Amino acid sequence: MDGPVSLELIRFTAEFHDWANGRILRAAEAAGEAAARARIPGSYGDGSLHALLAHLVASERHWLRRWLGDAEAKLDGPGTWPTVAAVRAAWEGHREERARFFAELDEAQLLAVCRYRRNQPPVPDERPLWQLILHVFNHSTHHRAEAAALLTAAGYPPESVDMIDYIRRNG
Repeated sequence: MDGPVSLELIRFTAEFHDWANGRILRAAEAAGEAAARARIPGSYGDGSLHALLAHLVASERHWLRRWLGDAEAKLDGPGTWPTVAAVRAAWEGHREERARFFAELDEAQLLAVCRYRRNQPPVPDERPLWQLILHVFNHSTHHRAEAAALLTAAGYPPESVDMIDYIRRNG
């Protein structure tokens, strides 16, 4: 089956995704390390904004490694980046690498099968690349919403991360 998405849509969504992540990370930096380390019951990992943001970056890096052919890629833990500034630096580097990936991607690669080893349970899996890319965008949107809620509760609401606001500013 051909994918219901185009390379143009993938690239547009990646640009929006980077814009929205940047807004969340700026708000987290404004909130400071104390707010980023505060525990919120029911939140991701250890319950901190830091753990949530580190997971968001780790997941994106993890999936990019898979897309680049590392079927055995491992997920980094939140301790890999001890501060929000370190998370942001990792994200900036990843963002540049992922932008190169999307710039070089063609329609045939988008439709091709990507093979990798799942983490839970650890078994081989394969999916068309376009599905995995959409999964990452969706996964990050979910965690951005959680981060926005945590930041808002801490008194540091991020700027809007709505796609329509991105379109109005960039479109």
